[in-house]
Amino acid sequence: MVRRSFVFALADKLSVVVMSILTMAIVSRILTPAEVGLFLVASTIVILIEAFRDFGIGTFLIREPDLPPRLVRTAVTIIGCMSLVLGGLAVIGAEAIARFYADPNLAGLIRIAAMAFLVAPISTPLLALLRRDMAFGKVAAISVAAGFVNASATIGLALAGFGPFSLVWGSVLSACVTAMGAMICRPQWWIFRPTLRDWRLVVPFGAWSSIVTLLGMLYDAFPRLILGRVLGFGAVGLFARAISLSQLPDRLILSAVQPVLLPALAGHSRENGALKAPLLMGLSYISGLQWPALAMIAVLADPIVRLLLGSQWLEVVPLVRIVALAFFCLFPVYLCYPVLVTLGRVRDMAVAMMIALPPCFVIMLGASSFGLHAMALSLFLTGPIQVITVMVFVRRKVPFTLAELGLVMARSGGVTLATVALPALVVLAVGSWNALDVASTVLAILGAAIGWVVGLMVLRHPLSQELDAARSFLRTKLPLLRGVRQP
Repeated sequence: MVRRSFVFALADKLSVVVMSILTMAIVSRILTPAEVGLFLVASTIVILIEAFRDFGIGTFLIREPDLPPRLVRTAVTIIGCMSLVLGGLAVIGAEAIARFYADPNLAGLIRIAAMAFLVAPISTPLLALLRRDMAFGKVAAISVAAGFVNASATIGLALAGFGPFSLVWGSVLSACVTAMGAMICRPQWWIFRPTLRDWRLVVPFGAWSSIVTLLGMLYDAFPRLILGRVLGFGAVGLFARAISLSQLPDRLILSAVQPVLLPALAGHSRENGALKAPLLMGLSYISGLQWPALAMIAVLADPIVRLLLGSQWLEVVPLVRIVALAFFCLFPVYLCYPVLVTLGRVRDMAVAMMIALPPCFVIMLGASSFGLHAMALSLFLTGPIQVITVMVFVRRKVPFTLAELGLVMARSGGVTLATVALPALVVLAVGSWNALDVASTVLAILGAAIGWVVGLMVLRHPLSQELDAARSFLRTKLPLLRGVRQP
């Protein structure tokens, strides 16, 4: 059941990410870095407000073991009230934010983006209930439809000359499609009958969950907000694109893990209670997928930027290499939150982040005055601070030894070295990783794929079991397919 759900979630994320990459490749050739940076500052501000608006309702509905109708209605009522209040505050405060950044266009972007708050109370609870039931096929269909509308609207409006407003209108239309799709796939209108009778069950979880979400988003958003003030919107656009390209492995593969992970861990906890084995297995899978991909992004940064962004973004290339290598340490983050939520310890996650993030903010603030490269290099300090602090709290509830974690990292590290071995030879033969043409890039990618598979098999990485399962599936299905084709 979990593997089937993961396949649906992976198909969902892959299709959406492909559309977003296509959108990024086209829009980056139409809009300037400053225009992209202006949109990103506006969307970042709205997303931070979104952290409070969501109030952890989606996570609450997934993890709550007993979910009577009145409790669902209470959760939906709370998220509806939060959306109306915070959406109104965003509209009212837009002018003040625009004055702070000295750009009047920012106010219009924030007001338009806040329109999505009107439909979020519909989509958030319905999608959470679909995920609770592991109905990831329906979730995938909704997500793909919304992604297609977002991409089509953004590209069309950008070509029509709407500038950064094309990006924000695309996101609003996508939110509307998501709400309509959720209503079609889960037409349970009774959940929207207002009540607050069970607020004492929802509010404590929602408050701590909102703190976790807000702090996580603030950590991601802080560089954009600071750079927009210190170095201008052009710097925001360059740094954000470096982050986006370095997060491609997360968006392509790992983002499909998290929607499945929380309901799967919750079910495992209810049946068994022990989370050590799935935690270590999850860390193996994530590092075995993420590390080789990040290493290849660092190697192929120049052709990736030329292909996806165009020549006006070549300043991003060295930033991508720094950020991709800095992201190596973040692999446990994808499991910490689901594990602590499953154990009912979302407060621990909030406390850990409140401890870790203040020094991270100080480091990033200091680095911003030295330019973009210093800001990127600061990730080598802020990432480990965040991960180590959170993992201390996780180990208190799911004890594991450092030797066990070291074995996970050693195997994935070996697979990563095997992955980049042949691409490194290609770079040496060419003479520079800034001089890779189409042929050498394709050769490097093929070499990486071969090295990754060989590394998994030789080191007996847990992911090799998935390759064995895939081979067995193909051996079983291919004869059947050939038989169908015969008259």
